[in-house]
Amino acid sequence: MKKLFLLFSVFILAFSVSCGSADKKKDSEKNYHLADYKDSALRYFPLAVGNTWKYKVNYFGQSGEQEISIVGTDGEWFIDNTGAKLKADRHGIRDEGRYIMKFPLQLESWLTITKEKTREIRKTEGVDETVTVPAGTFEGTIKVHTYVEHRNKKVVLHSYHYFALKVGIVKIVTVLEDLKEDKVYPQTTLELVSYNVE
Repeated sequence: MKKLFLLFSVFILAFSVSCGSADKKKDSEKNYHLADYKDSALRYFPLAVGNTWKYKVNYFGQSGEQEISIVGTDGEWFIDNTGAKLKADRHGIRDEGRYIMKFPLQLESWLTITKEKTREIRKTEGVDETVTVPAGTFEGTIKVHTYVEHRNKKVVLHSYHYFALKVGIVKIVTVLEDLKEDKVYPQTTLELVSYNVE
């Protein structure tokens, strides 16, 4: 009888500990959903009128340069010289169709279904990457991997965005993966040459 009582006591103790842990986990998940990561997002992608980034672009073997400047605002949105809109909110940095960086980092991947019904899966794959581009060497960059499935599901487009603290995007690399042939083909590379950000 004493053994049975002892086992029952151990079971009750274990159950109460596990319930307490579950409650704490629920509380932390609730706090995550209520958390505001806007300031963190803006540290890795500074948005302000006048901010400018100049990039060296290699597009299918052809070289060129592209300059991106933030030229205006529309409510909470910042508009660049190509007409694209970006904003920071409590979840991260987004354009009009998707989040391009999401916080907290490395919690989970996120999915976007575009207007063309294409699936885009993004995940933060690194938080301490070192990247060397013409503008210099940047340490502690955040690496976001985007995985885009083609409709025929025979090819996948991968892109890798590198975000540097107080700078923004310093590098983008895209490659095409042929699932049938098990081959990878380089597509484009964009590297930061110079920048001027507040």
